[in-house]
Formats: sequence, structure tokens, C-alpha cells
Amino acid sequence: MVSAKDFWRPIVGTIALQPPTAFWCYITGTAYWSNLGLFTVIATLYLMPVYALYERYWSNRTADTFK
Repeated sequence: MVSAKDFWRPIVGTIALQPPTAFWCYITGTAYWSNLGLFTVIATLYLMPVYALYERYWSNRTADTFK
């Protein structure tokens, strides 16, 4: 099951990445919607279940595993 956190995290990340993405498109002359916009939306939807699985896996690990 996808939690609210799993749902909102990629959306907030996507929103946060839009200013540098728009700047990148501006300096490289890339058309945003025809090249990056659709991919961004699809990637955001894809990441929701990925984050849900990650959170489920990570919560089963001990805090000092990577020390």
C-alpha cells in the first residue's frame, strides 16, 4: 500500500526540480514539454510505488547497518 508520504514525496521532489529543469531547457534550447515534461510526470508516478517499497525495506533495517 502506498502511504501519503510515498505519494507526496515524488510530487514535492518534482516541483522542487522544476526551476533548475526550466533553466537547463532555457540554456540548452530544449523544448520543455516535448522533451522533459511528459517524462517528469511519468517518472513521478513511477516513483510512488518505488518509494513505498523502499520505505518498507528500509524500516526493516537496523539504524547502524551502514556505520
